[in-house]
Amino acid sequence: MLAHDLVLPNLIAKRAAEFPDRVFMQQVTGGEMTYRELHERALRWAGGLAQLGVKRGDTVLVMLPNSFDAVAAWLAISWAGAMEVPVNTGYRGKILEYILNNSTAKVMITCTQFLERVDFVAAGLESLEQVLVTDSDHPPTGALKSVASVAAKLENASPIVPEPLAHYDIATIVYTSGTTGPSKGVMMPWAQCHAMSTGCIPLDGMGEDDAWYSPFPLFHMSGKLALYASALFNGRFVIREAFSTRDFWPEVRKFRCTASLLIGTTMSFVASQPPSPEDRNHPLKRVLMAPMPADPEGFMQRFGVKICQVFNMTEISCPIWTQWELKGKSCGRLREGYEVRIVDANDEEVPAGTPGEIIVRASQPWLLNAGYYRMPEKTVEAWRNGWFHTGDAGYVDAEGWFYFVDRKKDAIRRRGENISSMELEALVCDCPGVQEAAAIGVPSELGEEEVKVVVTVRPGSNFAPRMLIENLIPRVPRFMIPRYVEVMDALPKTPTEKVKKQLLRDSGINENTWDREKAGIVIPR
Repeated sequence: MLAHDLVLPNLIAKRAAEFPDRVFMQQVTGGEMTYRELHERALRWAGGLAQLGVKRGDTVLVMLPNSFDAVAAWLAISWAGAMEVPVNTGYRGKILEYILNNSTAKVMITCTQFLERVDFVAAGLESLEQVLVTDSDHPPTGALKSVASVAAKLENASPIVPEPLAHYDIATIVYTSGTTGPSKGVMMPWAQCHAMSTGCIPLDGMGEDDAWYSPFPLFHMSGKLALYASALFNGRFVIREAFSTRDFWPEVRKFRCTASLLIGTTMSFVASQPPSPEDRNHPLKRVLMAPMPADPEGFMQRFGVKICQVFNMTEISCPIWTQWELKGKSCGRLREGYEVRIVDANDEEVPAGTPGEIIVRASQPWLLNAGYYRMPEKTVEAWRNGWFHTGDAGYVDAEGWFYFVDRKKDAIRRRGENISSMELEALVCDCPGVQEAAAIGVPSELGEEEVKVVVTVRPGSNFAPRMLIENLIPRVPRFMIPRYVEVMDALPKTPTEKVKKQLLRDSGINENTWDREKAGIVIPR
């Protein structure tokens, strides 16, 4: 079981006692915070939340940009015995209203930047009673029931007397993106958060001279695990509000960062920059990438870093990892303490090399999610037969290396063939002029689906859809050749750089869509 002093709030308290004046957090826009300052702020805010009636088992909403306040709020809510519900800062309208109501929270911590969005849905809110604003002493109230400043309600409160938190306490409720239905709140115990933070990038050999560069959101585990890992190796956590290709290397150099994530399209943005004599002039040593670049060895050689890969999602905690040993496109081998199977629709294990659904369980309790908040039917469905069903397709080879194929819902079915959208996207991105690509299935008049790719184009490129198809024909199986191509200025994405494919599916075939068949291109047999 996870030791008490490795549960994040307990760990911060321990660091504050041992290294009170050591800088733990830095913001790239300026400012820093020591362990003692963070711990004391968290205890004051916890005391203020208790005075507002927040008690064990309650939920508290947090809608803040990456900031010291977002970290302090998470710890404070935990010390108060409640469960943090971080809200995607891109949400507004009905989806925001849904999260606020589904969470059943009575208290919300936010800032003036998002106050208008909350006010807009105020008439439909069922539980929210108190909104606390971090950056204004006199925030506007509008239609909201009650709005006050954090300074008035939390900052001057008497600090709570902390009781150590347990590994089985719920650390946070992180809502999924909701691409397959209403968003689900994943209840994540502290043991799961710890396991994810230690299983992402191997932390062996990291210490107080190391720093983690984190441009990913704290309402998502990509930001939270970076924070947790930084406290575990007793280094620095360097916060940026959002990823910037232009600023990535300058800020890594300025803040002497030695570890980071490059997830989604951020990897391709970094890799696509023109080679420079400065490519190795930086302290970065360790990078987790998901997905991997087309040429991992070339990336490592160019930038002088080690890269690793994992299989992970909000509901689990890196049961498969490469550590620093890579094998082709594999996402790694089984991590100690976990079981993983590849199964068919009846949960029967399939032979090595055969694709199926990836299901997971752990040898110790609390290492995986504790279910979906207020969704018992969805919890039972995901946890059927005692295994968590990831909804991801993959396979394992005879040597125990696992391979991710696709999200089951993102796989495309065309004329009896299953197509991995991820594999097709990688092939499209290898074509001249293509910056990014998203492959989706669209309804076919023949039944099943036709393949559509949506691309963005590199600046200065003379890209044309015909050129793309002609490039793919000799390299791609006939059944995978897209019928439709559409060029966009930018792909719609979540704040964690995942493409919002449902929006692309909803767009379907429109006036901007190029049709290979109408263009008269014949694919040779």
